[in-house]
Amino acid sequence: MDIEREIKAIQQESEATKETSLPPDAVGEQRGRSVVRSVRLPEAEYEAIERVAEDLEVPVSALMRGWVLQGLAHERGMSLRGAIDRVISEAERLRRIAHRDDVA
Repeated sequence: MDIEREIKAIQQESEATKETSLPPDAVGEQRGRSVVRSVRLPEAEYEAIERVAEDLEVPVSALMRGWVLQGLAHERGMSLRGAIDRVISEAERLRRIAHRDDVA
């Protein structure tokens, strides 16, 4: 079986069993239904994310999902003061990146 057919078969199995409950002795938890969304990124940035994921030895999707959920959690608990501090922190981070890459 070539890799594309194998991937397709795994996807079909996943879709076919998505409503199936975990057995009582299974370790873990059923988290409910997930939503899949596309995100358009410049190729260079996506390649950078791939390198980070490779360095951390995690799947790209898991890394990106973690970043999104971390950002959402951060936003939910954000006060005005927290938002100001975040903007200042991001500005400082961008300055470091610009200095490192000799952009500005």
